Amino acid sequence: MAVNGNDFRTAVSRWDGQVTVAITGEIDLATAAELESRVKECLAHRPRRIDLDFAQVRFCDCSGAHTLERLHHQAQEEGVVLKVTDVRAPIVARLFDLSGLADLVDG
Repeated sequence: MAVNGNDFRTAVSRWDGQVTVAITGEIDLATAAELESRVKECLAHRPRRIDLDFAQVRFCDCSGAHTLERLHHQAQEEGVVLKVTDVRAPIVARLFDLSGLADLVDG
């Protein structure tokens, strides 16, 4: 679904107690709630691990970072490992470093 001209999308794959949420586009004030909703749907299935694939994420702002932090804490409370994988955009990697969320990134 496109939001405000952003091509933000998520695609979920599940296998053997693990979930991958492939994200495309920008995570910002307009899309963070949609990401949060999708990940909470995944948490409801009680997987062992959720990977957020950022290979196609071009941008993430502080609202996205706050959303990821909340989701990480919720996942921990539920005994689920939540990791961000394949961060390619330098601006997104910098956000993780500056916001103290670098430990959320796997690899």
